[in-house]
Amino acid sequence: MLDSIFFAYSRAEKYVDAEDYNIWKFPAKQEAAERQKVPIILNYSIMTRAYGACFNDDSFIDVFNDYGFDVYLMDWGKDTPAATTGWTLDKLAKELDRAVDNLLKEYKVPQLNIFGICIGGLIISHMINTSSKRKEDYADKFQKIAYYGSPILGARDLGMAKTFSDVYKKMLPFREFGGFINVPMWMLDAFIVEGTSLALLKQSWQEFWHDGPKTFLRMMALSCDDRWVPFAAFMDLLQEAFASQGEQDSAGEEQFHFINLMKETCFFNLVGEHDSLVAPSASIVDWTSSAPERFKYVKLDNDKPEQPGFEQVIFPGGHFIFAQPGFRNIKERLARWFAYYPDPDHKKYPYGKSRDTRSITHLPAADGPRLTLRVCPIRGTEGVRAT
Repeated sequence: MLDSIFFAYSRAEKYVDAEDYNIWKFPAKQEAAERQKVPIILNYSIMTRAYGACFNDDSFIDVFNDYGFDVYLMDWGKDTPAATTGWTLDKLAKELDRAVDNLLKEYKVPQLNIFGICIGGLIISHMINTSSKRKEDYADKFQKIAYYGSPILGARDLGMAKTFSDVYKKMLPFREFGGFINVPMWMLDAFIVEGTSLALLKQSWQEFWHDGPKTFLRMMALSCDDRWVPFAAFMDLLQEAFASQGEQDSAGEEQFHFINLMKETCFFNLVGEHDSLVAPSASIVDWTSSAPERFKYVKLDNDKPEQPGFEQVIFPGGHFIFAQPGFRNIKERLARWFAYYPDPDHKKYPYGKSRDTRSITHLPAADGPRLTLRVCPIRGTEGVRAT
């Protein structure tokens, strides 16, 4: 309902105005030091309004535009109950694939970049996995893929796992009939809030309040601005990501985002240390697993062997930094990766690497401490420490 207001005061241009969804283009800023040839698709959640990804200062989109990227924001759903009625997860993936193909043709490039936030990452994974069964090299369409707060398929521990599992079980009897309807977001929120502790809710809203009245009021607007959610797609997502906890792949490991090797693709995983919705334990990639080895190998140093095109950053933040100001150092970190990785000379994509801890040191932020990313070689887990 508030979409027209927030998008009108943003830099958005309506790129696709389809019957059931929109795609918004955010062009690279003219003052950007370097214009990037390959755009970024930002695939957002189906469970909240897309303007949450651009309505505040220092959004990912704003930072990407600063680095010379055109950004295309997927906005799933309209304000009418008929929009996306009967849409399944397969239908969402099909429309996303259509957008990918159109942009490949428009930019005349062999690959695109794509960034998934929360459920948006699950939709991307589903699109790539199902399409790869028909065309083995489908994933080659993507030069770089990045996820933020996206649970691994069959997540071993999700912060809200019990809540989502309970929602799935309660709604499962209506799956066949409900596949032809949409449900209002407030109904799903009621189920989620029912299984959420008051302490957790209080902590989240205190965080928004600390960001200032502007952010607090905008987050209130985003939370109260109801929307219709395709019930069938919602149930498909719960089944694929949450209800199938503990499943293993053919190698005996817990499921990862992608089923095949990504021979031409690099991957970046961004995890909020204080994410209460998708707990870090649900989205962290285990370095000792085969997951980092599934991606394109790149040569960062001429005198060293190639390394997997995989990176992971855990930062001291939560699930909603896409809608919060600040966290500029983390957002620029991802923008530099999209723009300049791999960079053998470490000039445009600077970081330090240690033989023992495989640590990555962020550049000092103007408004905060320097952050050092350390990977424990024994436990295979990653964390960010202020130094």
